[in-house]
Amino acid sequence: MKILSLYTINLILLTAIAVASGKPKNLQVLDFESIRDVKKYMNTVAKDLGVKCSFCHDIRNKSKDTDHKIIARDMMKMQREINERLLLTEIDSLKSNEIPPQISCWTCHRGSKNPELLNQTK
Repeated sequence: MKILSLYTINLILLTAIAVASGKPKNLQVLDFESIRDVKKYMNTVAKDLGVKCSFCHDIRNKSKDTDHKIIARDMMKMQREINERLLLTEIDSLKSNEIPPQISCWTCHRGSKNPELLNQTK
């Protein structure tokens, strides 16, 4: 009986590992090869915005589009555009850096749902 229980536990653990390292589905903007990489990135986004997963995702159906999820996709596209086109190709003075500058959600949000606005000078 103990052997059967250990076998069952091992089978459950191996299945969980296989699912966690499987290919992600329904990614429209992100380009990740594993669910683990998606989760790692999403945890970073959540910290950068000071939110939990449920801020953008319907927890019962994570594939469902929500208003915040659609906005997040647009922001990810904007971030990619700035990093790839502006910071890497448009600014000659930055090309000499060995590690090119990058923006992230943190650049504007600083741990808040809404981006921080800088004081504008008159």
